[in-house]
Amino acid sequence: MKIGTTNPEPFPLLSSRECAIIAYFADGYTPAQIADKTGLTTRSVLQQLYIMKQQQGLRHVYELISWAYLKGFLI
Repeated sequence: MKIGTTNPEPFPLLSSRECAIIAYFADGYTPAQIADKTGLTTRSVLQQLYIMKQQQGLRHVYELISWAYLKGFLI
Protein backbone atom coordinates (compact mmCIF):
# COMPACT_ATOMS: atom_id res chain seq x y z
CA MET A 1 0.00 0.00 0.00
CA LYS A 2 1.31 3.43 -0.87
CA ILE A 3 0.75 6.59 1.09
CA GLY A 4 -0.89 9.20 -1.11
CA THR A 5 0.23 12.74 -1.56
CA THR A 6 -3.00 14.16 -2.95
CA ASN A 7 -4.93 15.33 0.07
CA PRO A 8 -7.98 17.37 -0.99
CA GLU A 9 -8.27 18.95 2.46
CA PRO A 10 -6.72 22.41 3.06
CA PHE A 11 -4.60 21.00 5.90
CA PRO A 12 -3.42 17.47 6.68
CA LEU A 13 -5.81 15.43 8.79
CA LEU A 14 -3.27 12.68 9.43
CA SER A 15 0.42 12.69 10.23
CA SER A 16 2.84 10.63 8.17
CA ARG A 17 3.03 8.13 11.03
CA GLU A 18 -0.77 7.79 11.11
CA CYS A 19 -0.83 7.27 7.34
CA ALA A 20 1.84 4.60 7.65
CA ILE A 21 -0.11 2.80 10.38
CA ILE A 22 -3.27 2.79 8.26
CA ALA A 23 -1.30 1.60 5.22
CA TYR A 24 0.14 -1.30 7.22
CA PHE A 25 -3.34 -2.27 8.43
CA ALA A 26 -4.57 -2.10 4.82
CA ASP A 27 -1.77 -4.49 3.84
CA GLY A 28 -2.93 -6.96 6.50
CA TYR A 29 -0.27 -6.44 9.16
CA THR A 30 -1.13 -7.10 12.80
CA PRO A 31 -0.60 -4.42 15.48
CA ALA A 32 2.49 -6.30 16.72
CA GLN A 33 3.97 -6.41 13.21
CA ILE A 34 3.23 -2.71 12.71
CA ALA A 35 4.92 -1.95 16.03
CA ASP A 36 8.05 -3.81 14.89
CA LYS A 37 8.11 -1.95 11.57
CA THR A 38 7.53 1.52 13.04
CA GLY A 39 9.54 1.24 16.25
CA LEU A 40 6.45 1.81 18.39
CA THR A 41 4.99 -0.45 21.04
CA THR A 42 1.96 -2.57 20.21
CA ARG A 43 0.00 -0.54 22.73
CA SER A 44 0.98 2.70 20.98
CA VAL A 45 -0.17 1.34 17.63
CA LEU A 46 -3.51 0.31 19.11
CA GLN A 47 -3.88 3.65 20.90
CA GLN A 48 -3.13 5.54 17.68
CA LEU A 49 -5.70 3.41 15.85
CA TYR A 50 -8.29 4.16 18.52
CA ILE A 51 -7.61 7.90 18.36
CA MET A 52 -7.82 7.99 14.56
CA LYS A 53 -11.13 6.11 14.58
CA GLN A 54 -12.55 8.41 17.26
CA GLN A 55 -11.48 11.56 15.41
CA GLN A 56 -13.32 10.45 12.29
CA GLY A 57 -16.33 8.94 14.07
CA LEU A 58 -15.55 5.41 12.89
CA ARG A 59 -15.82 2.09 14.71
CA HIS A 60 -13.75 -0.39 12.70
CA VAL A 61 -10.30 -0.40 11.15
CA TYR A 62 -11.74 -1.28 7.73
CA GLU A 63 -13.87 1.88 7.89
CA LEU A 64 -10.73 3.89 8.63
CA ILE A 65 -8.94 2.29 5.67
CA SER A 66 -11.87 3.12 3.36
CA TRP A 67 -11.98 6.68 4.70
CA ALA A 68 -8.23 7.08 4.06
CA TYR A 69 -8.65 5.89 0.46
CA LEU A 70 -11.54 8.26 -0.16
CA LYS A 71 -9.62 11.22 1.27
CA GLY A 72 -6.54 10.43 -0.80
CA PHE A 73 -4.23 9.40 2.04
CA LEU A 74 -3.74 5.94 0.51
CA ILE A 75 -3.34 5.13 -3.16
